Amino acid sequence: MSVSFTLEKRTNLHDECPIRLSWSFMGERCQSTLGVSIKKEDWNEKSRLVKADTHNHNGQNADEINFLIKRISTVVMDVELACIESQYILGKDMMKQVIHDALSNDIACPEDIVERCINGIMSTPEPKTRYYCDLAGRYYQFLCDAKNFYTSGDNYYILQELFGSRERVAVPISIFKPEREKGSMYSIIKFKEVSKEEAFGR
Repeated sequence: MSVSFTLEKRTNLHDECPIRLSWSFMGERCQSTLGVSIKKEDWNEKSRLVKADTHNHNGQNADEINFLIKRISTVVMDVELACIESQYILGKDMMKQVIHDALSNDIACPEDIVERCINGIMSTPEPKTRYYCDLAGRYYQFLCDAKNFYTSGDNYYILQELFGSRERVAVPISIFKPEREKGSMYSIIKFKEVSKEEAFGR
């Protein structure tokens, strides 16, 4: 699981240790305490849950605390799945908000937390950077698509040369398709897509 629960080493006035969660996802990491503490001997390190028939100084019993832990785990898994399916980036601030919502009594339904989280995400992963090579052996990075407003013809790819003058060129999309020269039985590609490693000579 990407979210784990542990006891902090420090103890409070009641000789109890705060329960801490750590959530790692998509290169981000969020840590927080649950606002709940328990004695070390009442914590099952293997299951990462509170032992049955125990309670803390606030009167919160094992069932209540374990329900909270399982609720957060369920919400986190649902949010992660929704982000993966929708190709959303989940930042640290949003992760903190998910935990806050899961700990709050204001939002009782995990589905509501997932919906609120996804609706709050604005960024999506950048598309994979593309690289091309021409017949002269020059390498380019793809910048964007373009269209000439004064003609109804071909669309263009705007490429920037990786080395040398680093000039930008507008190349008709049709040039990226295989083309057979007159009198030749072989097709050639004037601009072919290459890997990043090839483009940078690695």
